[in-house]
Parts: sequence; structure tokens; C-alpha cells
Amino acid sequence: MFTDGTTFRRNPSGGHARYRTALALVCAAYIMVFVIVYHRVIIPVWGYEGYRSIATPEHAAAGWTLAILPSLWMPIQLRRPSALVYWLLYLLVIVPVCLVPIYSLQDQSSGPLSMAACVVGMFGLTRMIYRLPLPAVPRLHLQAHEFLLVLMLLSSVFYALMILAFGLHFRYVPLEQVYSIRSQFKEVLSQGSRLTAYAIGWQMYVINPLLMASGIMNRRLFPAVTGVAGQLAIYSISGFRDVLFSAVFFLYLLWTMRKDKAFGLRLASTWVLCVSAAGALEFFHISRTLAGLIGERMTAGPGLLTGYYYEFFSSHPKALLGQSIFFKSWVHYPYVLGPAEQIGYTYFGDSRMSANANLWADAYANFGYAGIISFTLLLALILWLYDSISDGRDTRLCALAIAMPAFALANSGLLTSLVTHGIGLAMLIVYIMPSPPLALSTQFIYKPSYSRCKV
Repeated sequence: MFTDGTTFRRNPSGGHARYRTALALVCAAYIMVFVIVYHRVIIPVWGYEGYRSIATPEHAAAGWTLAILPSLWMPIQLRRPSALVYWLLYLLVIVPVCLVPIYSLQDQSSGPLSMAACVVGMFGLTRMIYRLPLPAVPRLHLQAHEFLLVLMLLSSVFYALMILAFGLHFRYVPLEQVYSIRSQFKEVLSQGSRLTAYAIGWQMYVINPLLMASGIMNRRLFPAVTGVAGQLAIYSISGFRDVLFSAVFFLYLLWTMRKDKAFGLRLASTWVLCVSAAGALEFFHISRTLAGLIGERMTAGPGLLTGYYYEFFSSHPKALLGQSIFFKSWVHYPYVLGPAEQIGYTYFGDSRMSANANLWADAYANFGYAGIISFTLLLALILWLYDSISDGRDTRLCALAIAMPAFALANSGLLTSLVTHGIGLAMLIVYIMPSPPLALSTQFIYKPSYSRCKV
């Protein structure tokens, strides 16, 4: 038995070794495709944002090595829900952080490599949670209808707050208009209650995705349509493209989890195809939409912003969480703008731009290398607790319940994702979710088939 996060049964023919080798080759292919798309598409189209290729061959080789190193320990099967979070962090954060800053930054010293090495090292340490046993968690024994009532009440409150702030309307927003809609959205939020921002984040990152996931998995039209309609309504007032494509993203993730083995291999290999297809569509001047969303927004962007955060906060005072409502009374914050706005102003010339980066970039901005270490340990604790409260529930449903908050970790700090983007709410909902035989098999939630769960 191999405890790599998803227990895999060995066999005399060396099945595990073949899967591990195949996984390493797929990760190497992803890195190669990422670099090709970066040079052939990202730099020519979005080079004005700071994408360059000025790395020395030695530094580039070191970045490649760091990027492929996690393939030696990445989970093969979906034994625990947090394995999905772990994989999304690798594909969307770790690989870009190991490559884009090294290629793009004017600083060609060992500094960007040292930061990437620290992030990869702590990412590897996080894997050790899969060697820890899951403690027994006391349960609230809710009936299926009681759990459904809780979700309905939460949604009703969240939508009421949204309607009070933005009015009642449902419209399609073309992709070319999202920035103007997003500007109006931020202006309204800045003048309203903080609760409205929380309500929108919790509805679009947790409750609507849970509705979509349960409806799709159980082939129930009503919850799936309700979740999709809710996401479209939030897109119409926010202009967030991530929300618009969330249903497709969920179908993709669910497909990668459709069998009980080789989840990691399936996810990585199909993501290679997604990045390749998006880059090819732009390279041959067919469509720029997917290249912008997958190639630049979801992958290259987190890497570039991590480089900017490292470069700026290496030579300027650390933020020390002084911009947060919890710490601003205790520490001196040295800037007029928040960290994301400060980076937006410094590198993009726009103080209104929130250049939000991933959890490790945010950690470095606040406390340097000590922040990367401490926030990674906090992440490991959160994932371990989530696996503990998910024990006995359907693994795929619990993984999908936290998929969107995990996706947000690629573009926001850990504390922001825990509160605003709903990781904490997802933990609470999974905690009160009825476990088999109380699963909402006929109304709401997929009923797992334990005869096929050989994980």
C-alpha cells in the first residue's frame, strides 16, 4: 500500500510504478506545452503586461526541474477530496511560479529560483498530511430535508442581499463588456455592506457549484439548472468570466473523476490538451478567448504576478497583513494602497487594478519566506481538517464542493479564500451534510456506489 495521498494497491507487474512513470511523463509534457504556448502565444499577444523570455539556459533548466519535481509525489487516485485541491494548485500555481518569474523578471539572480524552490519544498511538505490518520469527527445527524432547508435558507439570504445591492435583473453580458461591468460591480460593492460581498462569494463559490455537482452526478435537472442559472445571474452583475465557465469546468472535473483509478493521470493529461488547444486556437488566429482564459488568465498570470510580488516586496517593506480588518489596528501598514492595488499601480500603472495573486505570493508580500512557510502549514491543516469532516461522504461530491474555492487560491490569499471565497463555508456545509444512508439520493445529492470505490 502506497500512501501518496491516494492509496494505490501494488501488483506483481508493477502497476504503481507504471502509473508513476506515466504521470511524470505527462507532467513533463505539460511543462513543455506550457513553455511553447508561453513563447509562441503569451509573449506575442500579452507581452505588454511584462511577459518576457530573458532567462539564461541554466536558470530555465532549474525552473523546469523544480516544476517537474512534484510529479514524484502527486496523488494518483482520488482517495481524499483534498487531492483535487492539491492537483489544481500544481497545475495552476506551482508550474507557472517555477517558470514565468524566471523567464520574465529583470532580476536574473538566484532570487526568483530561491522563492520557487521554497514554494515547491513547502508544497511537498503539504503532501505529508496524507500520512496522517483522519480523526473521528462528531456529527450533526441532519435529515436530508433538513439539510436541503439549510441550503435554501442560505441561498435566500444571499440572493436577497444581492438584489438589495444590484437590483433584480438577468442579462447576458458579452465577453468584451466584462471589464465595464466589473468596474460597476466594484463601485457598488465599495459603497455597500461587506456582507453583500461575502454573500456573492459564498453563493458563486460554494452553494451554486454544490447544486450543479449534485444535479450532474445524480442526473437531476432541477438542482443543476438552479446552480447554472445562479452562476449566470452573478456573472451578469459581476462580469467574472470564471463564474461563466464554471459549469463547463465542473463537467470537466467530474469526467476526470469518473473512474476510481488514475485520477491524477487523467486530470493532468487532459489539462495538457486544454492548454495545447487554447494555444493553437490563438496561434492560428481562430479564437483568442480560450487562450486568454486558460493560457493567460488561469496559468501564466499567477506566475507573472508571483514574480511581481516577489520583486516588489523583496525591496520594499512587507505588508504584515496591515491592510486586513483584523490586523490594521495592531501593525503599521506602510502603503496607501492594498498589496494587490500597489502591484497594479507599480507594474500596470493603474491604482484601481487589483492584481490579486495566489496564496504563496500573498504570503510572501505579508511576511516573506516566513509567510510562505507559515501559510503553507495553515493550508495543510485546513486540507487535513476538510478530509476529516468529509470522511464517510462521497469523495467526488466533497471534492467538487471545494473545487471553486480551491480555484480561487490561484488568485487570492489563503485567508481571503478561507472567508470571502468560501473554504470555511464549504467545510461547514460538508460537516452538516447527511452521510449515507441519509444521503439525498432522490432529491439532491449523488448516492455513492461503494462497490466501485476501490481507492
